[in-house]
Amino acid sequence: MPLFGVDTSGVATPALSAKAAPLIGGPPKFWGRYFNGTSARTYQYKTSENAVLHQLGIPVLCLARQMKFVGNPANAAAHARENMKGVVDAFGAQYLLSQNILPILYLDLEPESSNSAYILDQQYYAIWSATIVAGFAAKGGVIRFRPAVYLNQGDSRQSWLRINDACAAGAVCVGVFPARYIRQDPNDEASPPPPSSALAWNDHDRRPKPDPIPHGHANANIPVIAWQYYGDYPKRWVPGRKHPAGGDIDFDMVNPAYESLVLSGLVLPAAGRPV
Repeated sequence: MPLFGVDTSGVATPALSAKAAPLIGGPPKFWGRYFNGTSARTYQYKTSENAVLHQLGIPVLCLARQMKFVGNPANAAAHARENMKGVVDAFGAQYLLSQNILPILYLDLEPESSNSAYILDQQYYAIWSATIVAGFAAKGGVIRFRPAVYLNQGDSRQSWLRINDACAAGAVCVGVFPARYIRQDPNDEASPPPPSSALAWNDHDRRPKPDPIPHGHANANIPVIAWQYYGDYPKRWVPGRKHPAGGDIDFDMVNPAYESLVLSGLVLPAAGRPV
């Protein structure tokens, strides 16, 4: 059975875990949270979540959040260092080193059609990923990280081409995590996601667009390692609104062929304070 998890913009709570559980066959196997690369701290993971997630036994999937600032390569290294620092500050350098955890940081790329500032610069990715691979120097050693990408399956086209070109030129991306939403009733925007028991992994349907990659661009054969298949659960219709109001739970499925890779990049918080 594939692994299913969630991600939220707000803090992890037992109530959200319980709300998600019926749709994924039990508690989430991981919980995606943001680690910001800019000075903004909106949606940033909080150390107070460590105790909750440790008690629930749910590890964290780390998302690197730069939003509209992925177009300027001059900021890429600083963003990467801040992404890594957020993870280290949250979980503790000595804990990460002692457990030999090599977190995977997924660079969050939002739909390009909503704002051209979300289009990734190729050199930005090359510098960001190289800085992530170099790791974070801490007392006691260097904490190694691995770069990956979260994007919209059909609306991150320029970014996807640039990631492939960057990787063909030597950059690293251990996997891509596309978002493409489905629901039980395609005609009702507030319809919930299908239960996990009804979902099966299909490589062909998960590939980011354009697919195939057009002539003139490299195909770096980056594996699709996970899929975000529903956003903002639970949804409900509100009088006077054109679209339903949404909740804070996104649902994710791991490619069974890359289960070990994804699991190895998660961080289960320790019971105590980060050190």
